[in-house]
Amino acid sequence: MKFAYTGKNTQGKVQSGLLEAVNQDAAITLLQQAGLIVLKIEQKREGAWYEKLVLPFQRVSLKEVSVFTRQFATLLEAQVPLIDALQTVYAQSTNPMLREVIFDMYSDIQAGLSFSDALAKYDKVFSPFYANMIKAAEMTGRLDSALLYLADYYEQQAYVNTKITNAMIYPVFILVLFVAVVAIMVTVVIPQLGTVILESGVTLDELPMMTQILFGAGSFFTKYIAVVVAVLLGLVVVLVRYFSSEEGKLLASTILLKLPVFGGFLQRMYVARFAETLSVLLKGGIPVASGLDIVAHVIGSVYYQEAVEQIAQGVRQGETISALLLKYPDYFPPLISQMVAVGEKTGRLEELLKKVALSYTREIESLINSLTEIIQPILIVALGVLIGGLIAAVILPIYQVAQRF
Repeated sequence: MKFAYTGKNTQGKVQSGLLEAVNQDAAITLLQQAGLIVLKIEQKREGAWYEKLVLPFQRVSLKEVSVFTRQFATLLEAQVPLIDALQTVYAQSTNPMLREVIFDMYSDIQAGLSFSDALAKYDKVFSPFYANMIKAAEMTGRLDSALLYLADYYEQQAYVNTKITNAMIYPVFILVLFVAVVAIMVTVVIPQLGTVILESGVTLDELPMMTQILFGAGSFFTKYIAVVVAVLLGLVVVLVRYFSSEEGKLLASTILLKLPVFGGFLQRMYVARFAETLSVLLKGGIPVASGLDIVAHVIGSVYYQEAVEQIAQGVRQGETISALLLKYPDYFPPLISQMVAVGEKTGRLEELLKKVALSYTREIESLINSLTEIIQPILIVALGVLIGGLIAAVILPIYQVAQRF
């Protein structure tokens, strides 16, 4: 159980915080052993039973990380002590997993860990990029500024992800709807219709080719549905395992980036992420080579990760980023190298990287809007043609049966 307490120490100073214990009496005993006179103690809200069941499978979204970061930065900017700020953010959080992480970080910091070290323990929620930014800020004493940079960064990333998700909802819904219609037609309607038609004296060879294919598919799925489901599930498991491996991730990244239109969209997204992340890291005082190492692990593509790691290695050997970017024209357009070269000469690298990121983010938004406008009518026409074909495959044999009477 988790408890929030307020107590007075031996010097008469009031302290408050969070504590975990098996029950309230045990919590009071622990506080008294620590030399505190307990003034107030109350159990923190526990999640419902179903929240505890789904907790191991729950994730913290970019939006929730950005909200946490913005709230935390605002509290620190207002001169609220770090421990008290964590306690306040914990009380305001609604995601059970994030609450658990915040509580554990609070306990770690109380035990003597630095904020960055506490963050690094929870890399599934806070990326190495986040933890390294905080570590650099702790050294320079600019923790609130670093958190504001991070809040802006994660809000921008969450905004782009939301735009992409919203653009995909309609196409995915249409495709799922079509698959459901086909499945019902093939497994339910077609087998029953086939029995009626064949009993009327019409032979299978007399039926249109489309109808014959549907009858054959319906008969096959009806007889071997268990085998089909087992094979499909097995195939899904094999593909998921393969594409979770390094080789599979590299192959998937390569294929996706080679696709027309979609590949260009992904390239813009990765370039924007590269520029934005490196800009924030450089502003936070992270050395260029170390910043590139961090970017490689958060860019989101194994294809780009290998290139950025090679660029980081080249920087350590004394080469400039702009010269190294020119070696990867398939990854980074020449404009990026030119902008970086200007930034290196003028000492404004992080500023120009920010402008590159902003430019590519606008391109991404424009492309998403254009694709949404194009995809919707194409899907409607394609769905109409496919549904029309299915209806024709059903209506034509009925018409043939009617002609016999």
